[in-house]
Amino acid sequence: MAKLIFRALLVAGLSSYSWYFLTATMLELGDKPGFIHLIHTVFHEAGHVLLAWTPEMIHYLGGTIGQLAVPMALSIAFLVKNRDRFSAAICLWWFGQSLVDVAPYINDARASRLILLGGATGTDIEGHDWMYILDQLHILSMDVKIARVILASGRVVMVVALVTAVLFIVWDFMSERRLQASKKS
Repeated sequence: MAKLIFRALLVAGLSSYSWYFLTATMLELGDKPGFIHLIHTVFHEAGHVLLAWTPEMIHYLGGTIGQLAVPMALSIAFLVKNRDRFSAAICLWWFGQSLVDVAPYINDARASRLILLGGATGTDIEGHDWMYILDQLHILSMDVKIARVILASGRVVMVVALVTAVLFIVWDFMSERRLQASKKS
């Protein structure tokens, strides 16, 4: 029962934390990305390092790949290896939140006004990852539209993951009650 209470509190906390990411504008998300952005940044930069040997386009994509791959890989691992659906759902929430985190970066491709890791803006250093990626794909003018799709997708994933986590808590609670009832009989 303690595990279910902890899980319920975790989902309640994540739901509360999610409210900002579900309601903030793209510009607010870019200017105030929240604490979890620091976690994403570790995996983003690691993605660049791990894919430094690849062609330039993949190297530039490496940051986003790294920041999205870690929560998705953990979600799959929890689901397949551990059969832990709840933990998989929580990692899926992290994946969705990572999509939300990427959206302002894509949105900023032409404007290049976001403050980057070194403290400069994309304009100060002649661009950033998504400016390069979209320019190379000849779709730089679509940065805002692409960012909106990514933001909406991330928000949907976050909500679906939280609802799924709640359903798993209810399922486990009902299963535990059935088990206790069968022991009493």
